[in-house]
Amino acid sequence: MLGKKKFEPKLMYNFTIDDLVPEENIYRQIDKFLDLRFVYKECKKLYGKTGKPSIDPVVFFKLELFGYFENIISDREKIRKASDSLAARYFIGYDIDEKLPWHSTISRTRGLMSKEMFEMIFSKILELCYQSGLIEGKHQSIDSTLVKANASLESVERKAPKLTLEEFIKRSYEENEEEEKKGKDEETGNKEEVEEKSKKKQGERNHNYESRTDPDSRMASKPGKPSDLYYSTHYCADSKKKIITDVLTTYADRGDSLTLVEVYERAERRINRLGLKIEEISADKGYCSGKNLRELEQREVRAYIPTQEYANSKGEIKNKEFKYDERKNVYVCPNRKELSYYSYERIKQRKRYKANEEDCLSCPIKHQCCPSAKRRTISQTVYYKEYERLKKRLKTPEARRASIIRKTVSEGLFAEGKLYHGLRKFMTRGIDKAQKKSFMIASVQNLKRLIREMYRKTNKAAQIIEQVLVKIFLLDNLNFVRLVGFNNDI
Repeated sequence: MLGKKKFEPKLMYNFTIDDLVPEENIYRQIDKFLDLRFVYKECKKLYGKTGKPSIDPVVFFKLELFGYFENIISDREKIRKASDSLAARYFIGYDIDEKLPWHSTISRTRGLMSKEMFEMIFSKILELCYQSGLIEGKHQSIDSTLVKANASLESVERKAPKLTLEEFIKRSYEENEEEEKKGKDEETGNKEEVEEKSKKKQGERNHNYESRTDPDSRMASKPGKPSDLYYSTHYCADSKKKIITDVLTTYADRGDSLTLVEVYERAERRINRLGLKIEEISADKGYCSGKNLRELEQREVRAYIPTQEYANSKGEIKNKEFKYDERKNVYVCPNRKELSYYSYERIKQRKRYKANEEDCLSCPIKHQCCPSAKRRTISQTVYYKEYERLKKRLKTPEARRASIIRKTVSEGLFAEGKLYHGLRKFMTRGIDKAQKKSFMIASVQNLKRLIREMYRKTNKAAQIIEQVLVKIFLLDNLNFVRLVGFNNDI
């Protein structure tokens, strides 16, 4: 017969929330090994001894983790989702009939907690990952991504001038002189000078304009992304199991090359505390600079970072086709003419070499080399030896392996964070709060790998125990058969 379910609420129920949450639930598993009670000692100094009790700091941090596990970036939605989730209530320690905190309490508490508190949570989970054998420490992969800020381009306005009349006139005079100098350099056909000029123009937007709603956000764009207000988030990840060893959020207009050493040092401190040592790193070409290469070599770290390509914008012959003669301190062009040293740029730390004007005018390949200039010039950075060693290193099998690691580890982590854990947009405002959220998102990604490893070990241990029990059972039965057979023979 056809059955029909009729729901009649009871006045009294005889069960607990512990009975309703399955043993294999992910939040129940996390609650078993993640002990956050150490935050009480750190938060004690933030509150007074009188007044209404605050939200439990452990509850706050667990709600943060829950939100990013569920890909929820809104505090309102986070509380709404946790209220009707038995697993979330079990995780944060709220019974079925208890009312959860207001969403505004979550945002106020986030502002009260320091970045160091969020970093402690991240470091605690990182230590648990190390204890489970998920971190090797030898190879670290570094990469960055743009994260949308909680502001729109409509909120951008021109900054109010902060200079006196005399300072403004002096600044304008210096900028005009610099523009005239750059105009002369551009005539030489050197692509590197043109690139520097375009970068300066791009940076002037953020120098002269800012958002009213989020002054820390910056205008930026990347291929495949629209121009908007962003933050830049950098990941440093271990190559063994894709465990994030450091996460740093910076202004979006800050170059990757200016951030590499800082990210490395932050990761190095954590890795060293675990008793490990970083031996090599991989990153994309945005992180490459001579200063970074020298710094890493002094720390005895092998860097696998592709170099930027600076093509000759006015001709077909590239700078790399010119050979440097270290003994004579000259460059030799493809037509076997020498370019001699003539100046040194102290700010950019590079030497300039130029060809003889008569040699260039009579050269048969001038239209391919410098068609719009009288002579060809070449720039040489003071870090050229570091670049030469990097060039040789990038041809090794280790470099190809490092490139694969970077593409699969760092880029995969960013894709995972944006699809499933709220890394697509920061709903808070200000770079400090963006850093706090970055720590929580990275912690959630590390927790996922930790839980997977613990589950795998548990299953493996169960299989071993099962195999041992089967062997014992078979052995006992075999002994019984032998005993029965022996008695029958008697």
